[in-house]
Amino acid sequence: MHSENMILKHPLSVRIFHYLLVISFLPLALTGLILFFKPFSEGAMNLTMQIHIAAGILLTLDAFSFFIIGYKRVVLFLSRVFSVSGNDFKWFAVLGGYPQKLLLHKKIPVPPMGKYNSGQKLFGVCVFIGGVILIFTGMALWAFPHNLPRGTVALMGHLHTIAAWALTLFLCVHVFLGVYMFDDFKAMFLHGKIPYEEAKEMAPLWVEKEIIAISKNKS
Repeated sequence: MHSENMILKHPLSVRIFHYLLVISFLPLALTGLILFFKPFSEGAMNLTMQIHIAAGILLTLDAFSFFIIGYKRVVLFLSRVFSVSGNDFKWFAVLGGYPQKLLLHKKIPVPPMGKYNSGQKLFGVCVFIGGVILIFTGMALWAFPHNLPRGTVALMGHLHTIAAWALTLFLCVHVFLGVYMFDDFKAMFLHGKIPYEEAKEMAPLWVEKEIIAISKNKS
């Protein structure tokens, strides 16, 4: 395998899911912030709620559709992000070397990572757990607000708000680092491929255990 080769990191199904996730979550987050702070008139707030509900339904349909259609891919993704090793603790000890890169323009040794680094794995865990909480509490609050005990409704409201804030804050960091790692950013939104040399540097365990291993099996 030569350094000029591009390797597939994000298959088409994953990219389509990501597109729909962006299309649904951005208006969901924006309308959620408006509903939280309530800066507009009652009529505008009612319209905001309707947009929020529509975006929530789209996100829910997107999540459930991908889970059903891409079940094996979802299981593989979860097995990756929920795995923990000593390298993860070492990665977080230096924050993946990002502070040194961004502030000092200096590279420091970073523990070898798999397809996702430790920060991406943490983001994946938070998206999964936060997304499940957001979807189920949101749907319950929308569909059964008068059929549930008042205490349950209040608890769901708090959980919904906490999950929404957590995902929104994580999204800001995710977008910033995504733009910083521009080849990966382009791969997710365009062709799905990253340069082999970058993959070898950023995700050496993935390249060694999966990319090279598969290439050897095919040859």
